[in-house]
Amino acid sequence: MNEMLSAPQKRVSEPSKRRLVLLAELLSRTDTARITSVELAYLTHWSTALIRHDIASIGFCGGVSNGYDVRRLCDAILRFFEIAPASSEKKCCIVGLGRLGAALLDEAIFDGTGYKIVAGFDPNVNRTEILRSAFPLYPASRIETVVASERIEYAILAAKNEDAAPLAGRLVACGIRGIVNYTDAVLRSTVSAAVENASPVTLLRTLSARGSGIALEAEEVKRNATFDAC
Repeated sequence: MNEMLSAPQKRVSEPSKRRLVLLAELLSRTDTARITSVELAYLTHWSTALIRHDIASIGFCGGVSNGYDVRRLCDAILRFFEIAPASSEKKCCIVGLGRLGAALLDEAIFDGTGYKIVAGFDPNVNRTEILRSAFPLYPASRIETVVASERIEYAILAAKNEDAAPLAGRLVACGIRGIVNYTDAVLRSTVSAAVENASPVTLLRTLSARGSGIALEAEEVKRNATFDAC
């Protein structure tokens, strides 16, 4: 049966969204023309039922026996979430050039991703003069001017915690559409800009907290599988 688009769910859950975005990344690096849910399960370590559910949630239907058309499925995910393909680069900047921000100055990290770092900012003028990168570094006082002139859409925020909120406010005010927040400050999305809070410390705490429930979660999955078999 050929793939077709059906009516998608009104709202895709956040866990499904994360899995589908990761799935699109995997599919973009796949050489085969078609792929089955079993093969996807092997690559992702998710269940075949979960994979089929996520794919169906965006209105994409494929044959059970012969699998999914890789390119069409990848394109469908990108279109649904309005993600630019890797061939269409989105301009980004780094705000905060301390140890974490400076580690991202290697633009090769973003090669082939569809995102390109074109500027870096820091409140410390001396830091922008000492550090070396393939793209220009500016004092934070020039954020508004450079973001507008370079048409930058996304920002990676790696500044000091106390500077995070004011800097984020300035970024949103000058047209930034999305911020990856590496600071410990909790920022919220606005009508015009989405925020992904991704503090390494918070993520580690989340992992350690989740670890205590792994055994119970595994037991629940096993119990549900038993009920399904009945």
